[in-house]
Amino acid sequence: MGNATAARFDRGHLLVRAGLAQLYVLGLVAAATLCRLWLGQRFPDLLPFNLYYPVILAAGLAGGWPAATTALVASALVGWRFFLPGAADSQLTSTEVVNLLLFAFSGAFMAFAGAHLRALLHRQRASHERMAERELRYRTLFDAISEGFALVQAVRDADGRLVDYVILEANPAILRMLDTDASVIGRRGREVLRNAPAAWLAACERALNGEPLTFEYHAAGSRRWFEIHLNRVAPEQLAQFVMEITDRKTAEARQSELFDELNHRVKNNLALISSMLGLQARASGPDVRAQLQKAVDRIQAIADVHARLYRSSRKDDVDFAAYLADLCRRLAESLLEDDRVRITVQAEPVVMPLDRAVALGVVVNELVTNAAKHAYPAPTSGEISVRLERTASGLVLSVSDTGQGLPQDISGPGLGMRLVRSLVQQIGGALDIERTRGAAFHVRLPDAPPALSVAGGQGRLL
Repeated sequence: MGNATAARFDRGHLLVRAGLAQLYVLGLVAAATLCRLWLGQRFPDLLPFNLYYPVILAAGLAGGWPAATTALVASALVGWRFFLPGAADSQLTSTEVVNLLLFAFSGAFMAFAGAHLRALLHRQRASHERMAERELRYRTLFDAISEGFALVQAVRDADGRLVDYVILEANPAILRMLDTDASVIGRRGREVLRNAPAAWLAACERALNGEPLTFEYHAAGSRRWFEIHLNRVAPEQLAQFVMEITDRKTAEARQSELFDELNHRVKNNLALISSMLGLQARASGPDVRAQLQKAVDRIQAIADVHARLYRSSRKDDVDFAAYLADLCRRLAESLLEDDRVRITVQAEPVVMPLDRAVALGVVVNELVTNAAKHAYPAPTSGEISVRLERTASGLVLSVSDTGQGLPQDISGPGLGMRLVRSLVQQIGGALDIERTRGAAFHVRLPDAPPALSVAGGQGRLL
């Protein structure tokens, strides 16, 4: 009901405005007629329709096509009636007819010009109103958001290299972050951030080339961390969005400390279990001792992963190539009594999640242990090769030897092979076994994550 009432009110309002415009036009025509009558008494040769042209133009500006048409028709009728002598007896001369036709044509042009100019002015006014509304929304958002925002202009040297930038705009949030005021507007970036890393300017150059970037920045001499987003908004202008992430970095540091402590405790607990099993092995018979020693090696393979996590800056990913080298070095020390058998390692740099690293570590432990004990019986010698390489389909981890080979049936009840197959299946891999010239085990891991790299320093690209 309210909408219908509002619609009727709007229609009524438009009709009133149209009626007032028509009255305004008729008043202009009447005023022009009176003025023409007065001037005609003093200047008998005055043209009959001269004063109606501005009336038609003004009508078009005031009321558009309806008002301009009314002005044209009314002016023609009044001018024909009062200012053409032949109109009284309907005997117009040829000159009067030409004057009337010329007025009709010229008046129509003036009506078109007035109505068109009115439409242009209306669109211009509407455009200005929309721009003002957008500017108001922009300014409201600009002043109210908690994230910092700055618009900057690139400054280049004679060779075209980016050397600095000028701050064009800065919202209140970024001014609070910088502990400054609006006086920074118009100043150069190096005057505001004196200790900004070189990587910041390099990131600005990349963003100006059309590559949106995000990086973290640690304010020198403080504990404050910021996340910076750079986006190009014009050929030589950048929008910089700044969010303070100090709380998040503090939480990450605390989590890192807790993770370090967890890894340290796991490593110590595994070492304790390993020591207890070792003591039990020394007090047992040969068969039991061998089985307990295998258990010790398996536990130690897991403990090595946690030890590496504890020593590294990564908290949930393992540098597997380095871990593999450490694991094989420890196995060589514990399994090989002389130089008759060697263990070699070739591994591409790969970073992988903790669970995958643990599973593969135990797999390598089982396969290398089995090869060290059975591939080269005395007095033969040889090499156990451990390789980790990246292929088009993913990672391939291989343990191979050129010894006496495998028995025909290796799917028996032995715990070692059952453990290997179970762990490979658990991490989504596939196990291939080759029997040519010794034995080779290939663990294939599809869609393996690529090696990661982290840039250190105050500015770190994400």
